[in-house]
Parts: sequence; structure tokens; C-alpha cells
Amino acid sequence: MTESTHSENGCHVLGLKGVLVLYQRGMESFLQRENHMLPVTIRGIVVQKNFREKPSGAWQYFTIEESGMSLEARAQSTIDLPWNREVQLLVLLGIAGWMQNRLVPQLEVLSVLREKGRRRITPDERLTKWQAAIRQPKRDVESVFVAHQPLVLIVTSDVGEAWTDVIAPLAEYRDFIRLQRAPVRVSDPQAVGQVLQHAWQKQPTPELIIVTRGGGDAVVNLDNDELLQLVTQRPIPIVTAIGHTRDHLILDQLADKSFATPRDCGLWLRDGLARARRRHQETIDAKERKAHQQLLELTGQHKQLQKELRRARRHTVALAILFGAVLLAIAYLSQGFP
Repeated sequence: MTESTHSENGCHVLGLKGVLVLYQRGMESFLQRENHMLPVTIRGIVVQKNFREKPSGAWQYFTIEESGMSLEARAQSTIDLPWNREVQLLVLLGIAGWMQNRLVPQLEVLSVLREKGRRRITPDERLTKWQAAIRQPKRDVESVFVAHQPLVLIVTSDVGEAWTDVIAPLAEYRDFIRLQRAPVRVSDPQAVGQVLQHAWQKQPTPELIIVTRGGGDAVVNLDNDELLQLVTQRPIPIVTAIGHTRDHLILDQLADKSFATPRDCGLWLRDGLARARRRHQETIDAKERKAHQQLLELTGQHKQLQKELRRARRHTVALAILFGAVLLAIAYLSQGFP
């Protein structure tokens, strides 16, 4: 029986645990019809959630990956799993539970049937592979604050709090920046790569791209060779703000700037826009001072011209009087001599 209560109208009210039980029973019923609840054989690469941590308790939890896809899985701690290698596994299908506000399927590994030769590259090996690209000069991300109302594209999930964490500190600076959201499943490197390529080709082209999401084990999927290669070819600056403070990816090191959390990125944008606003106000103030100085100079010149004009008028009057006196003198003298 699922845990439930009765509402006033007599309907059953289930808690989330009850909903989860119903999902589990529904899947078991379906599998019983389709597969008689028999184990199935699958192949994939077994990847530890936390690469250097040993399993604790009765269960060990990990993911199984293949062709860019991954599924949650668990196995008894007594089962010796070949980490980072492609294997064939005997599994039971089931439901794990709620993860990041969604129901996630989970495989239960019963045994390892066969280990193949293909090995998944370790994080340390991948880091060594990308060292040369990491050392390449970065683009100047601070130049985005020089532009008037720069266009910033934020690549993030359509759920979660990363978008809110980035834009929350920018409330009083929204007139100084244009923000666009590109919703995508950030844990899917192929989807992120498609969004980046589209952003580079569209008009208007953003001055800056921010790739952001919360933490979690899925962020390691972004250290995908195809996505990393694409980032090295970026025509515009890229900033990352992926995960919590404990997460650090090769993608972060390839990006032009990286932040530990989405909020840290939002605070950086806020501080940059604050500096830009101060520079803008200083420019306006300088222009006003220059205009005021020019006005004072023009006023002074105008007063000087008025003064010279009055002096010229006085001189003109004096000359006119003198000229009249000369004429009278000539007329007088001309009368005294026949």
C-alpha cells in the first residue's frame, strides 16, 4: 500500500513517496509483461561519480555511458567493477528516484559478463591532452563592458536556479546590458555545442557567451573532446560558471574566464557594469565640464567684444565730432578770404 491520506472530497492524496512507489510498480508491471522481469545484457563504459572516492555502504553508485548518453546505475559493493572500461553487464531495470526535480531511471548491475579492450580516458589523461590548448592566450572578456548595452547570451537549463543566480545581482543595471537565454540541457555536450555554433552564426552576434548550471555529477559530461575542441575555435569570448566550488572542469580552464558558481558570475557582471556606468557618468560629467568651460570662454569673449564695440562707438562719435569741427572751421575760414 502507498502512503496516502483522504481529502475532504474523499479523494486519495499521495505524497511524493507514494507517487514514486506507483511509478516503480508501473514499471515493474510493464517489464513483467515485456520481459518477464528477466535481467538484460547491456554494454557501456562504467564511470565513477566521484573519480577518486571508494564506494561506501552496501551499494556503489555510478553511471554507464555510451555514445554520449549516460544512465544512473548501482551495484552491490562486493561486485568488482572495471572502472572506465567498456564492459558487458547483466542488469535489472528499475527507477532510482527524484534527482534534480525529475524521476531518473536506474540500472541495477547484477554481474560483469565481459570486459572489452576499449578504455575510457581518465580525467588526468584528458587534462594532459588539453594542456597546450589551456595555455593559449585568453580573449579579453572585460572588453564586453566597453560596448554600449552589450548582448550577453546565457546558455543554461530551462529549469534550475542558474539563470536566476546570474541575473539577480543585475537588477539595477538592466538598462546597461541585453541578456538572452538559450535553454539547453547543459549536461549534454552535443546540445551545448549546437547552441554555441548557432550563436556564433546568428545576427546580432553576442559580445559574450556564458555557459552556466548548478553542480552535480553530470557536469563532468562537459569535458567532452568534441565540445572542448569547439571551444578552442570560439570567435567570441566564453565564460563558464558551472557547478559548485568543488567542481572544476577542463572546460573551465579552456574558457576565457571561469567562476565557481553562477552567482559569482552574476556578481562579476554587476561589478563590470557598475564600472561601465561610472565611466559613462564620468564621460558625461567631463563633457558637461568642457561645455561649461567653453560657455564661460564664449561669455568672456562676448563681453570683450561688447566692450570693444562700445569703445569703437565712442571713437566713432569722437571722430564724427572732430570731422564736423574741421568742416565748420573750413567753412569759417573760407568766408574770411574772398
